[in-house]
Amino acid sequence: MVPIVRRPEGKGKGGMAAPLLFACPGVSWRTVRKGFLCLDGGKEKDMEGKMCIMAAMMRFFRPFFVLMLSGAACMAAQGQEQIIPRPVSVKYGEKGPEGGIVLDAGSRIACREKDPGFQKQVRFLQQFLAQGTGLSLNGGEGTNAIRIEKDASLKQYGPEAYRLEVKPGLISIRAASPKGVYYAGQSLAQMLPPAFFDNRADKSATVWKVADKPFSMLDYPRFSWRAFMLDEARHFFGEEEVKKLIDQMGLLKMNVLHWHLSDDAGWRIQIKKYPKLTSVGSKRKDTEVETWGSGKYAGKPHEGFYTQEQIRRIVRYAAERNITIVPEIDVPGHSAAAIVSYPELKLSARPLPEIPVSFNDGAAFDPTSERTYQFIGDVMTELASLFPGGIIHIGGDEVRYKKYWEGVPHIEAFMKKKGIKTFPDLQIMFTNRISGMLAKKGVRTIGWNEILGSDVHHDGSQGAALGRLDGKAIIHFWYGSDKIATKAIEDGHQVVNSTSHMTYINKDEQKLPLSKSYSFEPVFPGLKPKHHDRVLGLGCQVWTEWIPDADKLERRVFPRIAAYAETGWSRKEDKNYQDFLKRLKGYVEILDAQGINYGETR
Repeated sequence: MVPIVRRPEGKGKGGMAAPLLFACPGVSWRTVRKGFLCLDGGKEKDMEGKMCIMAAMMRFFRPFFVLMLSGAACMAAQGQEQIIPRPVSVKYGEKGPEGGIVLDAGSRIACREKDPGFQKQVRFLQQFLAQGTGLSLNGGEGTNAIRIEKDASLKQYGPEAYRLEVKPGLISIRAASPKGVYYAGQSLAQMLPPAFFDNRADKSATVWKVADKPFSMLDYPRFSWRAFMLDEARHFFGEEEVKKLIDQMGLLKMNVLHWHLSDDAGWRIQIKKYPKLTSVGSKRKDTEVETWGSGKYAGKPHEGFYTQEQIRRIVRYAAERNITIVPEIDVPGHSAAAIVSYPELKLSARPLPEIPVSFNDGAAFDPTSERTYQFIGDVMTELASLFPGGIIHIGGDEVRYKKYWEGVPHIEAFMKKKGIKTFPDLQIMFTNRISGMLAKKGVRTIGWNEILGSDVHHDGSQGAALGRLDGKAIIHFWYGSDKIATKAIEDGHQVVNSTSHMTYINKDEQKLPLSKSYSFEPVFPGLKPKHHDRVLGLGCQVWTEWIPDADKLERRVFPRIAAYAETGWSRKEDKNYQDFLKRLKGYVEILDAQGINYGETR
């Protein structure tokens, strides 16, 4: 395989020559990343001015060296010291056998547990390990057994707990539930060499080292909600990219994919009762680029949506990896794509909007119209049938009351008749009705913290709402005072913490460096210990207004997602940034092996 080097036409950032692109036959072009190679006037130097052409080439070509070496008799292990998130407890035994503890041609997976969930995870693990190693690992007795057992005693640590024991001739996985089996398998995979994750690599190696010496690992998560949010309303990425992200979530033991599928700028999911949502609402004629108000545009249309069959495939794919997908259809604001598709949904006193090519325009539903509730109810019925996780996100953020609702005669008359004093109270009425619809379908509501009616992001001059939100709604906190979140918890709500300045990974590394991502603490300061369990966990978000393609998406997401994964899983007292950076080196090697782009790693 002979590498090819080329420089694209045009200038790079700051007027410098565009960075070199490297590729090998059958492999997509990859840019040597910032900090490793910057060409300026023919001189190769890193961002500090040091010569580092060799480091850059080693960084890029490492997967191909792995590819050439993978035919060796034994593949060296990464080791349990490389695992992200950091396990709760690891106890080491005496020195292991010469050559270490290995998987080889005699290795077999065995499970006597009849539980269908366990059997399903055993099949998944066998296929996963076989694909990565090239070994068959078929069930039965072998010289190096992988034995899987149900262990009820682990329930004290929660349903995702597992114990992984590695010793000569035996890898033992004990789990409280099938989820624990999956997570043990992901820890085991991270201990194997990076070539395990490289589908291009030669899988003819007969021995794969797992560890140098015996150990016993006990592991379980701190939080039950460990989420990543992908915004595809602004830019559509497609099924294969979503599955790639799901694979990484599973490896990092994240368990909720929050999928933002509608907004002003696009509707991305087929709803059979309303076909214009995709024939009209999934398309826009152009897209503003760089930043709000730049006056610059992509100069081409943007479109895309998922069919219901694609949705079902992705949901199944995620479920195999213990990931629940929580879809978001944003209401009552951020609704231009839906209203343009079905103009009868617009406010009679407002002009019909366009699907905006800039991301600061939009529209809102009429909260007094029965037509609105019929439409939303129909959409939610189809969503509930597609997403069996039992939770739907309704957005609820950034409703511009003054722009959309203020001064509309029939809305003012409705509020007077119902005794509704403020627009935040009107939104609470709207949210409670939608929440009631979902409850009848066995679905729980989650929404951004504006649904509380307090600390409203737009047009909050009327103050906090007087009414009360349905107590069963989950509050997704992204904006405003911590006191609002604390009050919601004390009022009985469960909360997911996604404080924007700490978790919005669409920001570049200068605004949100890896160290800041790692420092995020989901439990709000001042929250009484008796209420800590009402913080379900955390979410990290990537909003894609200025992320037009998968290359930039991956560079924003990775490796920062690993920091949030560790925060969601590992005990607070076990977190250490320098230790995390050491383990991150192993994860970066996995990303390299898979050809996944990433940003700063320190």
